[in-house]
Parts: sequence; structure tokens; C-alpha cells
Amino acid sequence: MILNDLDVIVIGAGFSGILAVYKLRRLGFRVRGFERQERLGGVWRENAYPVAAVDSPFPFYQFYDAELLQDWRWKEQFPTRAEMLRYFEHVDARWEISASFDFGVTVSGAEYSEATRRWTVSLEDGRRAEAQWLVPAVGFSSVLTIPQIPGIERFRGPIYHTARWPRDAMDMRGKKVAVIGTGPSGVQIIQSVGKVAEAMTIYQQTPCLTLRKYSSQDKTVETLEIEPDDHRKALQLGLQSFNGFHYALRDQDALTVSAEERNLFYRKRYLEGGWAFWMGGFRDLCQDPRANRDAYAFWAEQTRARISSAAKRKLLVPEIPALPFGIKRPCLEEDLYEVMDQPQVEIVDISEEPIEAITDKGIRAHGRTIDFDAIILATGFGDEASGLKNLNIRGRNGIALEDAWSKGVQSHLGIAINRFPNMFFLYGPQCPTLLVNSPAVITVQVDWLCRIISDCRRADISQLEATGESHRVWQQKMEDLWVKSLYHKHPHKSKKEGKTGKEGQTWIGGLRLYRDELDGCLANGLEGFQVCGVKDFALR
Repeated sequence: MILNDLDVIVIGAGFSGILAVYKLRRLGFRVRGFERQERLGGVWRENAYPVAAVDSPFPFYQFYDAELLQDWRWKEQFPTRAEMLRYFEHVDARWEISASFDFGVTVSGAEYSEATRRWTVSLEDGRRAEAQWLVPAVGFSSVLTIPQIPGIERFRGPIYHTARWPRDAMDMRGKKVAVIGTGPSGVQIIQSVGKVAEAMTIYQQTPCLTLRKYSSQDKTVETLEIEPDDHRKALQLGLQSFNGFHYALRDQDALTVSAEERNLFYRKRYLEGGWAFWMGGFRDLCQDPRANRDAYAFWAEQTRARISSAAKRKLLVPEIPALPFGIKRPCLEEDLYEVMDQPQVEIVDISEEPIEAITDKGIRAHGRTIDFDAIILATGFGDEASGLKNLNIRGRNGIALEDAWSKGVQSHLGIAINRFPNMFFLYGPQCPTLLVNSPAVITVQVDWLCRIISDCRRADISQLEATGESHRVWQQKMEDLWVKSLYHKHPHKSKKEGKTGKEGQTWIGGLRLYRDELDGCLANGLEGFQVCGVKDFALR
């Protein structure tokens, strides 16, 4: 069976896929979406581990549409998975998005035909769909990272990955539990399971840099009761900001201010909770190593005071941080260090000596084996391009995306790729991701996507393709930003990109500058693209 009466195919039903389908459909395009989960929600359908929750400050993690606020009220300041799934049901009731999606189907491949200038998407159930435009909206966190530990298949107990948590998972009360990984999901799991397990052992590659989730004063009720108009104003403010939130950096360099004033400022931001200490700090936090170390010193002092064990203080808050503060998105926590400070919680440093093996009963590291009832992998996802490469996409002349990116990701504006005409990927590599509020980035990208596809329809453009030169220009713009910052010191980046020697896989110039780049492309006659089949009049 072939579905061929389509203009646009969208892959994925998370934030970006939902918004793309909704807005393109309103413009009169014939759109069909395909989603491997059974309903809307994307990663929130899969992240079912205990206490999975949003870590973005309220009210910025939602669609930027006033209509949705008319009969909706958030019940949680940092919505849990259950609240997010309730929200997606509300969105579906308002927008009727599910009618434009096929659920429970996996895309097995997508191939572009130069003869027809259309994409053919193959599904694992044997069906195919054809359209002029392809919009992969799988994000940058859709392919799990499973650590390659010898013997992992031998363990007799359950092994759970936080992004594939089963409904019938073991009750961790009174159990001996291992947690591998201390990223965002690890931080949430440790706080939840660590309070009920008989014993917990945390295998730590890098100490997590965290900030307190809530303000020192409980403002939950006050925050949640803001009116729809206040929501709209806040969301519009976010779209005009650097980071997609209400935060603004202090327009001073840290070390130009006296130590006394710096500490007062640090304390004020720290007690505000959320990301105020990070996104609302001094402007040179992620540019000047001295300013960065100064902020870390304040944070370290506050955090060490919460840990009674000297050995754990050394592991969790080292004198010299593993990476500069703030170049990796800080995790938000409530009582993480109090939980890890408990006597039944052990921390094993695997930064220099990795886990040796997993046995049938437990884990062996540093020559010592510890038995466990369950192992939890809080190891996150593959690199930013793994979700796209996993779709088996083939462009002009049959070139596989995985081969096109074999020497590193290349793109135009973090949204289009040379040799892959009529394809725009959303919220993936080389656009603002971890450093900017995701719904804000998605809003900006989808608005641009709608404008460019509408322009192509109006001008009878049958094929639109990023040029090879646009890749070089975009890479240079990203690297120019990286070399002026501390982001190039991120060990996570160097490990994943070390084979190619390329840096800058994430745009760190912020939302406003990124939007200016997108707008400039349209204002300058689709700059960076080559077109085929154009009517004899100028594009907007």
C-alpha cells in the first residue's frame, strides 16, 4: 500500500512533530505523521522511570499558543511525566493532532527520488508513503546509550534503562540497587530509589553539577496561579531572550566586581532556585576560566555543607571540577546530596578505572564485586545525530545519511543538509538544544519551516537543497562562537567527536541570534540553498 496524496511527511510525535503537523495542516498542506509509540508525547511516552519530570522552570515548557491556555491549568511547577501526558491529551483535544498521525509504526527507511523530486518513506509494516517534503522530528535524544560492559547479558536480575522503563518494573523497596550514570535521569532516580532501597551503589563517571530545583521560599501556589495573559507574556519574553526563559545574564564581568558583592549576587541567584545561578549569572561565566572557577567555588562551598562524609565530599564536589561549570546543562535537584550522604549509599568512581564486568549476580569494579537485585542504567542517549542516523535516510544518488556524516555532522542552520533535498530536521544537531528551552527553539524552527515551504509552494519550487558551501559557513559560525568560550573544554563533546576532530555540534549563540540566522536566510533569497523549478518572480 502506498500513501501518495501527501505534501509533507513528519516522523515523530513529540513537541516538534506535533507543532509541525498542526501548523502545516493549518496552511493547507496535506500532512501525515508517523510515530513508533501508541500516542502523542514523544520522549515522555518512553521516560517512565520513577519521578521523571520536567526540569525547565515554569511556565516555559509548553506550546506557545494562547488558545491552549483557555481551559488548561498546570498543577505542578515542574510537571511530572503524568502531568505532561495529561497536557498532550489536552493538546490533542484542542488541535485534533492524532487524526493526522499513524501510531505504533516504525519507520524503516526514507529515500529521495531525483526523478520525481519526492521522498518515499518505508514502514516496518510494509506500507510506504510519498511526499514532496520530509520532516524528521525525532529530536536529539531518541536512541539509547547502552554501556558496553563485559557480561551485561549474564546478570540474572532486571536491568532497566531510564528511557525504557517497563510498567511492571521491580519495586525497589528493600532491594540492593546499582545506578550507572549521574546525568538528569540518574539524579532523579537516585533521589527516588535511594530513599527506599536497602542499599544503593552509584557508579560515577563524572560528578554531576546541580542546582536546587526550588526557591528557598515556597512559591509553588503563587507561581501556578498566574493568569493566561501572564503565561502569554512570559512565553513571548522567552522567545526574545538568549535562552528561551526569563533569565538574563548580568551585564558585568565577574572579577570586575568586589568579592563581597559577587558573593551576595551568587547567593541571591542560588537561592532563587532553577537555573538562575547559571543563566542569570555574570556574562563571562562561560567565557573566562577565572570567572567560571569563582562561581564554582561558591557552588562547591554550598554543596559541601550538605555532605557529612569527607570521602563523598571529595568524590561529589572535587576541588578541581571535571569540566567548567555551566557548559553542561546543570541538573536540578531537591535533596540529592542528602540522599547520597546516607550510609547505605555508596559511590564508586569509574572515571579512571571503568567497570570491569557485570556478573550473574552483580558488578565488578576496582577488583571488588557487589551483588545487586537490580541494575539501573541512567546512561542517556547517543550523540545528537543518532536519532536521525537511525532512520536509514538516503538522499540524492542513494547516499546514506550515516555515510554523509561519517566524518562529522554537517548542516545548514542545523536544519537542512546538502544532498538531502526537500528535507528539514527539527531540534537536532547544530541547532540550540541543551542550552536553550526546547519548546522555544521548536517554535522558532517550525515557524521558519512553514514560511520556507509556503514560499516554495507559491514559487513552484520543486526541489530545495542546502549547498555544500552552506555547511562550511555554518560550521565556521559555530566554531567562531566555541573558540571564544569554555564549551570546547567539554570532555563529553571531545569523546563523541574525537574521531573527526570537529567541535561545535551544538549552536551556543543563543535563541535570538539563531532566529536572526534563520530570518536572514529568508530575507536574502533562501541564502545557502539551491532551487529547482522557480516561477519568474522574487521570493519574499
